[in-house]
Amino acid sequence: MKIISIFRVLLVLTIIMFGTNKSYAQLKIYYIRHVEGGHNVKKNWEKHSEIPKDQWPAYVGDPNIFTPMGKGQLVRVPIKLKKYQFDFIASSPIWRTRNTILPYMKEVGTKGEVWPELAEQRASALILSADLPVPIDPILGAGRLIELPPEELPYFSLREDGKNQFKAPKVGTTREHDERSSAAARLVIQKVLDMIQDRFGGTDKTILLAGHGSSGKAVLRMLTKDPLLDLPAISNTGIWMVEEQPNGEFKLMIYNDVPLGNKN
Repeated sequence: MKIISIFRVLLVLTIIMFGTNKSYAQLKIYYIRHVEGGHNVKKNWEKHSEIPKDQWPAYVGDPNIFTPMGKGQLVRVPIKLKKYQFDFIASSPIWRTRNTILPYMKEVGTKGEVWPELAEQRASALILSADLPVPIDPILGAGRLIELPPEELPYFSLREDGKNQFKAPKVGTTREHDERSSAAARLVIQKVLDMIQDRFGGTDKTILLAGHGSSGKAVLRMLTKDPLLDLPAISNTGIWMVEEQPNGEFKLMIYNDVPLGNKN
């Protein structure tokens, strides 16, 4: 009887420590996709617009101009992000992503770091496949030099080992192209995961990553080790969040701004 009583006491203590108080470190990773840019609406204009192409608005097809809808989204980004407290911010080096979070950073007086590895790239659910080819050509740091405009220098910094873009394989439509792109993406995104682990692993920090659609879902797939085939694309300014669990795995808690509750 004494043994049973001791066991019950230990069980209760375990539940208290790990079930209610959550005394373990619980890293949270938030990710926001950029606001709608001109490149996001080009196909829609090509398919559905009756306006002659030479009369299209200047923003159509331009990734460095926000659409009218994008400008409306931009106004709401600081409101969304101020719901949280971030210990660290990293952004893709691409204009549309930096300028999505820049108004928020100015409002709260914070700074971010440019991570070239968060730039957009093609990556499907194949990124989790064990049979992908090993990339041969240089990828990390093999792209063009990243340059920040003077007005953004007070808000963004470059890593010493991140002053150049990565170089992705040429995009194609075949299965072989998809495998090569996914293999390269896995190499790049593994760098993201490694940096997160090196800097924040085992802590209860909350970090924000700002990036793109395809690459953002690829980061999420690698974090959760789930192909996520039932989830739609990340919407413009959509936020997802994962939370570290006691076993070190990451659980998806928010997707496209919607809390998922106990859903895995």
